[in-house]
Amino acid sequence: MKVAVVGCGVIAQQYARDIRGCERLELVAATDLLPERARRFADAHACTPYEHLDALLAGSGAELVVNLTIHAAHASVTRACLTAGKHVYSEKPLALHAEEAQDLVTLARTQGVHLSCAPANLAGDGQQVAWRLLREGRLGTTRMVYADCHIGRVTEWNGNPQPFLEVGPLFDGAVYPLTVLTAYFGPVTRILAAHSLLLLAEHSHGGRRFTTQTPDHTVAILEFASGTVARLTASMYVPYQTTHFNSLELHGDAGSLYLRNCGELGPPSHKPGLLFARVGKDYLPVPMPQCLAPRHYASALADMAETVRTGQPPDTSGIQAAHLVEVINAITVCAAERRPVPVQSRFILPQPHVGTSQPWPMGPLTRPTARLPALGFGCSRYRGNGVYVDLRDAIEDALDIGYRLFDTAELYGNEHQLGEILRRPGSPPRESLCIVGKVWNTNHAYDHVIAACEATLRALGLEYLDLYLIHWPHAWQHRRTLHDLMALDRDEAEAITFPRSPGGAISPADVTLHETWQAMEELHRRGLTRAIGVSNFDEAELSALVASAKIRPAVHQVEHHPYRTNAELVAWCETHDIQVMAHSPLSAPGLLHDPLLTTLAQRYGKSPAQIVLRWNVQQGVVPIPSSTERSHIVENFDVFDFHVAPDDMRALDQLDQCAARRT
Repeated sequence: MKVAVVGCGVIAQQYARDIRGCERLELVAATDLLPERARRFADAHACTPYEHLDALLAGSGAELVVNLTIHAAHASVTRACLTAGKHVYSEKPLALHAEEAQDLVTLARTQGVHLSCAPANLAGDGQQVAWRLLREGRLGTTRMVYADCHIGRVTEWNGNPQPFLEVGPLFDGAVYPLTVLTAYFGPVTRILAAHSLLLLAEHSHGGRRFTTQTPDHTVAILEFASGTVARLTASMYVPYQTTHFNSLELHGDAGSLYLRNCGELGPPSHKPGLLFARVGKDYLPVPMPQCLAPRHYASALADMAETVRTGQPPDTSGIQAAHLVEVINAITVCAAERRPVPVQSRFILPQPHVGTSQPWPMGPLTRPTARLPALGFGCSRYRGNGVYVDLRDAIEDALDIGYRLFDTAELYGNEHQLGEILRRPGSPPRESLCIVGKVWNTNHAYDHVIAACEATLRALGLEYLDLYLIHWPHAWQHRRTLHDLMALDRDEAEAITFPRSPGGAISPADVTLHETWQAMEELHRRGLTRAIGVSNFDEAELSALVASAKIRPAVHQVEHHPYRTNAELVAWCETHDIQVMAHSPLSAPGLLHDPLLTTLAQRYGKSPAQIVLRWNVQQGVVPIPSSTERSHIVENFDVFDFHVAPDDMRALDQLDQCAARRT
């Protein structure tokens, strides 16, 4: 799409650089009130300068005009462009008066063109992940929001501060949190209270003095269509980048969210950028859950070009922008007249950003082929040398941090704990979770497989599993059910899970893998599990099973880390469309102290554990690390903001160790 820029100031330079890097867009023209500035801009960015707007609209061939003029000129420039039949993307605000903004929306509709307006911050990664948590119900009913937008004294960061001082912090700053909150909770319906102050009438910058009569600090109470109430503070007096620079804190019946900067276009620039806390618990960092494509100023223009092509309304719609103008006007009236002020306008709520910022891109497994989150949490209580741990707190933390895949098994004895956690108010909905179970070696007989899966579902309180695995290929004698393992002491538990003959050898059962797999297929047919698979099989065992199966295994869970790559087995699984899941990805003795991993960790600014997990993820292998340390649980999930270079991946592959070398 051919793009023209109107207003060639500082921000236009960034727009132009981003437009040139976007395949969907071509910068063809520019104009400015100062023709010389337009010429310099055009020379720098290889486009045609025009001395005035009318000439650009008539002769440039531009389809989309980006309005980057000063705030007070936005409405008149946008009107001229719409009248000429151009699509328009305006910098904030759309207009300074609600009637004028609504007229622009009507004009765009009449002309059959698209109208969109900054800010495009709703598509930011932190905002999208917070929105996902809200939609999952993690906060329960959200009743109160604190929104702070302290954009600082504009003389500190802008060479031409007068236009900003004249419009004040609501139009230039509050639009960021308002864009996000109206998407989350619907239109503002009333301004319940407001108070505005002029704290600094005179400003100095570069030897010049600037004055203003516009309030530079406003506090307002807003009511949204959902019933949520927000306290909004917008200030040009409070210095730039304070603790509450552009933050949102959302409080619900079941939990709270804190988003450090709701104005960012891409991933949070400071960590942690997003925090979550269940009621009564401390805040926990929520890492971004996948590698997300970077967004910039031109991203909204590219999105708009796509909506023009498809005929869909843009995410940053003029209708929503016009609503925000009415909201700001209503805050001003409320502050002046000391009375509640209704807000009349409404808009169609934008949809969550699909594609680059769609967290946890998975759903229920409706086919035998598994589609899993990229990383999960392992629920095994065993830590080696006869040591067992209680994972209740760790599972709660993992859920709060953002893990959605939980790998459990009847052998672990803690399925009921996971079930209790998932049934609590504020837990994610079932469709956003991926729950993996495993049948133990003593339950390989057909009826025992069925009974074991049903017992797992009862313990978890679920109607189905996303994935059910054969834990090991070996069939052992059945002693009794395993539903109460956690209540038994270690000797009792091991006597029924590791049945032994009087001589001490494991007692095998006369059950074939074919019989066990027939039962697994029956579980799938009954809908008790969406997919079935295996764990700890070698290639021969897996090949034989695939040859006889009516439903092929969707997943193979196997030990996988740089010291044990199982490269041939992984390649075989890839060839046969079997997803590989990595258990024990961090558990090999000495792995996390390996000199290569230490070097790579320093190079990438990550921990050795993060390098190993990222190595798995980049191979398409799903690692399921486990820990009881909160800091490690956070760290293990925070592996989606970097890539390990190909040469380093190959070097890690070559660490595969034989037993002699490990010692």
